[in-house]
Amino acid sequence: MNCYRLLLGRQPDPDGLGHYRQRLSAGTISVRDLVGEFIGSVEFVHAHPHGHEPPSTEIVTTCEGFRMHVDPGDYAVGHTIARTGSYEPEVSAALRELLGPGGTFVDVGANVGWFSLLGASLVGPSGRVIAIEPNPLNVALLRDSARDNGFDNIDMLTMALAAQPGAIALETDGSNGRITPIDGPPAEPIEANFVVAARPLDDVLSDAGVTRVDAIKIDVEGAEPLVLKGAGNTITRHRPVLISEFYPLALDSSPWGNAHGYLAMLRAFGYRLSVIGSEGDHDDETIWSMAGGTEHVDLLARPI
Repeated sequence: MNCYRLLLGRQPDPDGLGHYRQRLSAGTISVRDLVGEFIGSVEFVHAHPHGHEPPSTEIVTTCEGFRMHVDPGDYAVGHTIARTGSYEPEVSAALRELLGPGGTFVDVGANVGWFSLLGASLVGPSGRVIAIEPNPLNVALLRDSARDNGFDNIDMLTMALAAQPGAIALETDGSNGRITPIDGPPAEPIEANFVVAARPLDDVLSDAGVTRVDAIKIDVEGAEPLVLKGAGNTITRHRPVLISEFYPLALDSSPWGNAHGYLAMLRAFGYRLSVIGSEGDHDDETIWSMAGGTEHVDLLARPI
């Protein structure tokens, strides 16, 4: 509670407080590291603007060999890439196994483009990457990165995915963000940084003339069920391998379903699930246990 009050200048939110208490009691984080997470958070930077210079964009040569434009002050994604030249190495390794020359990769929630750029390097000039990201600031960085690497095989779409065509309000937290669908005039004001179009993935890929889908990565901060609801034809027709974040806290807090329901949706499409970084397939109980309720894991879903 003191970290919230002293470092962020506010009372703790129940979900956040429970998250950190669980990690402390389980011994998965020390008090020193806990303080470091708070000081390194985007919210801390926003709460203490006079102690920080405005962030500048860096060009980073990554461990994968491509160059990336990132904001090193973005503690959601950019900071890690600027510091290490790498990002989510286990997920990156899984994608390298799935994609080859001529393949098609769909990156849903592309953020600043790590996986889009990795995918572009793997599928080559004869392949194709569809990068879908609602934050135009992230898309601008991805566009600069693609240009610097000569990747002409990335289609960058500044939009969100949904079950039906419409619009969404996006509230950003660094390069990450949370969406709120806008179904007609809102009953109350919506706090948002951007408002962008939302469409079903089936329609997006059809309009783009996509005839092959080898892999889809989905990382949309708890809106994963919403993406699946608009992707039924794509999944049924192409049977792509899916890489998806599984974050029970975000899924259970969303209006589109819950964590158990999301696993059920994946299995209903005829997929077997495993946690990336672990051997073999996993049942729902094992996946839930590995996620720990308040943490997240990355799932690999393969068609049966």
